[in-house]
Amino acid sequence: MMLSFKKKNVYIIAEAGVNHNGSFRIAKKLVVSAKKAGANAIKFQIFDSNELASKNAKKAPYQIKNTKSNTSQLSMLKKLELNKKQFKELLLFSKKVKIDFMASVFDEKSLSFLTDKLNQKIIKIPSGEITNFLLLRKINLSKNQVILSTGMSNMKEIIDAINIIVKKNVYKFINNRIKIINKPLHKKIKKKLFILHCTTDYPVKDKYVNLNCIEQLKKDLDLVVGYSDHTKDYITSVIAVAKNAEIIEKHFTLDKKLEGPDHIASLNPIEFKNMVDLIRRTKNILGSSKKIIQKCEFKNRKVVRKSLVAKNYIRKNQIINLKDISAIRPANGVSPIHLKKVIKRRARKNFKKGDLLEL
Repeated sequence: MMLSFKKKNVYIIAEAGVNHNGSFRIAKKLVVSAKKAGANAIKFQIFDSNELASKNAKKAPYQIKNTKSNTSQLSMLKKLELNKKQFKELLLFSKKVKIDFMASVFDEKSLSFLTDKLNQKIIKIPSGEITNFLLLRKINLSKNQVILSTGMSNMKEIIDAINIIVKKNVYKFINNRIKIINKPLHKKIKKKLFILHCTTDYPVKDKYVNLNCIEQLKKDLDLVVGYSDHTKDYITSVIAVAKNAEIIEKHFTLDKKLEGPDHIASLNPIEFKNMVDLIRRTKNILGSSKKIIQKCEFKNRKVVRKSLVAKNYIRKNQIINLKDISAIRPANGVSPIHLKKVIKRRARKNFKKGDLLEL
């Protein structure tokens, strides 16, 4: 599977992440529920706890708050881990359900498992790994596509990460502005590399969402840009689509009251379905950037536009002046847009009050 984007569609990812709580049974339920909710893809997280965190690594503040526990990251992660056999089965199960399977990777071994053993073409790099050049340098962009989340990052870090993934300098800061310095290579990576704006907190407050930067990222990088949403509800994702986000990633859970670090910033199946419906509607509402006559309008133009008529009795050969003319519905005569062609001309015949004028 390879991603391609059409202007009329938004690619929606249900981020199951670790919301299976280490249960393969719940993971399968998440796959089915995501499909029913209308998601294009279900995404999990592939990691080896021992490769991801040391025994001394503390939990992030949001993890302590959401789990109501101050145990180590390692002990938390071990409870949230699925094994390789289970991921192979989840991939096959997702194909059966007819939903795209995706996974975030956090280390080189997980990357190798995703691309070589699961034969997946799409790699998701989570925000925390954007500075992990050991991982990024192992990506083969000629064979794979990459979705790069940019939470906790500034533009320099994003550009550095892209250049490491591409393995050549595509972007550079020149006079404090981002420049594309390798245009042939940039043209190739536009179908390979996708950026997600993100604010890394769970849940994130409105004042930190900063959706305006989506359009700036698109302008600066000239790549497909989406949004990874960590807010409590889904209004932010819908607004992101109005800001031209082409990918939406949103955390997904069966029950927001389940124990775990991410459930509180996730949507349940009903909420996710509502979000998908609103996003699809929003994309339709936004339409094109071109001002055109819409198909539905043609049937109304004759009814609501006007024609030029005689305001008073006009004799044949009389010079027609503005005081002799008015405009009235329907538009089955000379349009008022041709007013200059009518005034100061001699009437070709007698016109009674209300008669359609003729050129």
